[in-house]
Amino acid sequence: MLLRLPRQQQLVLGQSRIYLLPTPFGWGLLLVAWAVWIGALNYAVSLAYVLSFWIVSLVLIAVVLAYRQLAGLAIRCGAADDVVAGSHALFPLQLQWPEEEPRLLHLGWHDEAGGMALDRPGEVLLPRLTLQRGQMTIPPLRVYSESPLGLVRAFAYLRLQAQVCVYPQPCADERAAASLPDGGQSREAQPVPGELFSHLVAWQPELGARRIAWKAYARRGVLLARRFEEPQAARSTCLLEWSAYPAQMAAEARLSRLCWQLLAAGRRGEDVVLRLPQQELRLTAGEVRPGLRALAGFGVRDAQ
Repeated sequence: MLLRLPRQQQLVLGQSRIYLLPTPFGWGLLLVAWAVWIGALNYAVSLAYVLSFWIVSLVLIAVVLAYRQLAGLAIRCGAADDVVAGSHALFPLQLQWPEEEPRLLHLGWHDEAGGMALDRPGEVLLPRLTLQRGQMTIPPLRVYSESPLGLVRAFAYLRLQAQVCVYPQPCADERAAASLPDGGQSREAQPVPGELFSHLVAWQPELGARRIAWKAYARRGVLLARRFEEPQAARSTCLLEWSAYPAQMAAEARLSRLCWQLLAAGRRGEDVVLRLPQQELRLTAGEVRPGLRALAGFGVRDAQ
């Protein structure tokens, strides 16, 4: 049934999506009504008929009230932040309903018991454990309510259109950690020592006599000072290669180590060159997200 439901960015619950079933207490009450009705038939007790019909009427009223708890509920899922495999992805869910009357809902995953209790509209963060890397599509949701009488459960299943990117779980690269303080394979261009001449400016006493351009003074007869600028140190570049690991190493182990090295290079503020089979990425300092996404999607399409 769940696979037949279309994925939607936003969903409003109506008659075609809400299901109703008695709760265990409701089934017990209906059984009592049936037993009372059988007794009324056998002994012709009018009050027994009244009691059995009253119980059935109460259950029917509970059906309408439980349906109203979900009717008109609008729910949508916003963008979820990327996470690392093995942690919880937080899906932001927006819930709205038209009337201001109080409602008591329970929202959770279709394959997990229980749920999050909600009594007012707004945004909630629903956690989901991620088991593997890749693009994880939000699993089907279940929303239900047994209010206000607890005799009938109104429930609905939802399939929303939302995804979260799951990075490989970082695993320390012992070889890289031994070669560098913070891990990674890097090459760094060293700055040229000394100062670079820039231009001439009018001499001021605070510049000192060492800055005076005597050749210019001999030609022009005006005291000028030489202005220097410090050379900017070239930023280091971290080279991360798929082929740098032994051929017998599993793909997931390589991805975990590359992820660890990429995060370490980002903390150090280095540029990164990431070389994967049939793909090469050049990342500026601090911009490691495209590289992490490339590692997450390497060789997979969807992590359900």
